[in-house]
Amino acid sequence: MDPRTRRLLLLFSDTGGGHRSSAYAVAQALQDLYGEQAQIELVDALADYAPWPLDHLGNIYPYMVRLRGWPWAAGYRLLDEPRRVALLVRGCWPLVRAALLRLLRDHPADVIVCCHPLFNHPILRTLTEAEVKTSLITLVTDLIGAHSFWFVPGVTRCLVPTEDIRWRALACGLSAGCILVTGLPVSPRFIMAAQEDPLAVRRRLRLEPDLPVVLLLGGAEGMGPLDRLCRMVADSGVQAQLVVVAGRNERLQAGLAAKTWPLPVRVEGFVHNMHEWMRAADLLVTKAGPSTVSEALVMGLPVVLSGALPGQERPNVDYIVQAGAGVWAPTPGQVTTAVCELLAPGTLRLAQMATRARALAQPDAARRVAEVVWATANGELTR
Repeated sequence: MDPRTRRLLLLFSDTGGGHRSSAYAVAQALQDLYGEQAQIELVDALADYAPWPLDHLGNIYPYMVRLRGWPWAAGYRLLDEPRRVALLVRGCWPLVRAALLRLLRDHPADVIVCCHPLFNHPILRTLTEAEVKTSLITLVTDLIGAHSFWFVPGVTRCLVPTEDIRWRALACGLSAGCILVTGLPVSPRFIMAAQEDPLAVRRRLRLEPDLPVVLLLGGAEGMGPLDRLCRMVADSGVQAQLVVVAGRNERLQAGLAAKTWPLPVRVEGFVHNMHEWMRAADLLVTKAGPSTVSEALVMGLPVVLSGALPGQERPNVDYIVQAGAGVWAPTPGQVTTAVCELLAPGTLRLAQMATRARALAQPDAARRVAEVVWATANGELTR
């Protein structure tokens, strides 16, 4: 192996789309910056290595966040304290120790980047007990609010998206020297798409070029009242075309596609070109997931926030609304009102929101994270 090569392991889980997308954004930035010298592996650690039932958490997650997320919120708040996290990790350690040793054996690395909160404590303990000289970096993929699980004293670096999360990390006992504010990584595809002509993108996607585009998202699993949202907006008389991305929810996709609509409606399933759909859109309707919000900011795309998972997503609403980049509309009726007002002829508010969204964006976050990871792999200190 070339002595300049560095082995970089990025760990994520498909409990929500943000962990994977952040990991892949950093991997792409590493590849772009360092080419073949960066030997990158991306591993879904829960699905591939966790013992039962943790290995099914990705499948269970959509059910955990239903009922407006209150079952999730109860567990989130119950465990959101460093001492309780430490007790839980200590209790689970005998169950996960062998799996984590196997993970380290299968994927030797100079640096491990944890893009999911469940991995940090047990990975650090495994590295310490096995006396493995691998640096551990935490990459926090929540935007404003973050659970105590993210923060474990002793990691080499903790990379956070905002000053709010930096203060949270300090409160959980991390040293100021190990925390760096880098922004939340967004795929280079969004950064490149933000430079494209929206009309050209609309034509490529076979959308009406002269009719405003409202993009409705329900996350990777197509959660939330997307059916009702779409029907109410479509029946409101707004002069627009709708694009609904149903994600992996095939039943929702089929039901929406079978309906007759009073305006142009495009229904998509799980898409790999979200950057194009966002660039084509004039307005985004979505829940307040951190990755989706960050991608929209890079695009300068105004947001109607139709929901937020209690715990880590609710603070994102205040962040976006207070900055003037979006509005909070937690019911289908409020979403419909917001869409009609923002797309009303002659209004300037949509353009003002787009400007404020771009002001919040952190398009260089993936590159900054990649530079820290690379410097750490080479034994250098970065500030």
